[in-house]
Amino acid sequence: MVELWREGAWFLAGWTLDKDDLVVAMAPIADLPHLAETEPALLRGDPLDAKALIKVAQRANLRVDSIPAGGWWGTAQMKSALTQSVQRYAIRRSPFHAMGRIEIDGFAGLPTAEQIAQLATLSYSINVAARRIADLGSEIDLGRAASGTGYRLWNRRQGYRADIDLFCLIALALAENGLARARDARTAPVVKAAFTVGAGWEFSLPRGGASPVIHNDVLGEVGDLVTQLVDAALPRQILIGSFDRPMVDGPPAFGHIYRNLDAPRFMGLAQRRLQDFDNVLLGTEKVSSLKLYLTGDEIGPGTFDIKAFRYPIRADATMEAFNVKLNIHRPDQTPFFFGLQHRDLLAVAPTRAYYAENSAREFVLKE
Repeated sequence: MVELWREGAWFLAGWTLDKDDLVVAMAPIADLPHLAETEPALLRGDPLDAKALIKVAQRANLRVDSIPAGGWWGTAQMKSALTQSVQRYAIRRSPFHAMGRIEIDGFAGLPTAEQIAQLATLSYSINVAARRIADLGSEIDLGRAASGTGYRLWNRRQGYRADIDLFCLIALALAENGLARARDARTAPVVKAAFTVGAGWEFSLPRGGASPVIHNDVLGEVGDLVTQLVDAALPRQILIGSFDRPMVDGPPAFGHIYRNLDAPRFMGLAQRRLQDFDNVLLGTEKVSSLKLYLTGDEIGPGTFDIKAFRYPIRADATMEAFNVKLNIHRPDQTPFFFGLQHRDLLAVAPTRAYYAENSAREFVLKE
């Protein structure tokens, strides 16, 4: 594949497994804008059947090569690993790409040595979270890119379960960071975080030289949205954007009816997933449970609603987001909290009450 990729001058436009061979269709990167308009199905990164691949390759004038793969990929696990590897050379466009950002507050004012130390400490928190996710058998394929003051994070796997795994990884990283800061405020940075789902293009670029590597990144709407969210967030705050996505693993089919997953329902599923991490070890501390919730006003004794914040992003536009609290429970210790209370945000932006019954129950992807 590396030879066919030609150091990034070409990209994987289509592929299939045919008996013991990996059949790939390659296109020059300069043809991407044209193919995006004429053959959008090629930019989903999923395997085609052999006949469909040959047909589209002839129609789009793609170069087809066959690579002996052997029968080793016959198991589901190995086929998944091959798919994951092959897709690194593709350019994948998805209308539902999740992305998170964790940023260090006050980073620009720090001495260079402290900047490096805080970035390394935050990276460690992310690494610990990724390891705990992997320990539970999740197949998360974490993408990470430096943002200058922190990290952008995404899951190369697609689907609502993959998005939930990514959000849980971020929650674990924030919990580890918060606990580390509680132990020693000098070493762990003050951070803020944002998460949302939107359209994005995932691609890989080569870095040449004596030790060439592949740099993976995501561009598009989702990157802009998560940037707006993290810019609006206050120190120690977690914001999740207001979004809707189909409840499906992998890419959704046009015209098919799916259950709709908005941000509050997504959070409910993420909380359920976090129960799998009861009694998890984060850094040097054991955490008995992690609890997530969206904040709002008290509408009765011990009962709270959910409020969506409307942040101004332009003179004629606003952005909706929900404030997230993360409660970290430890054995024989008082709970530790990450995030801001709703009462601390009353002057930040106007709000509206969220009612589940007013949110769409079904999602249909239109062409």
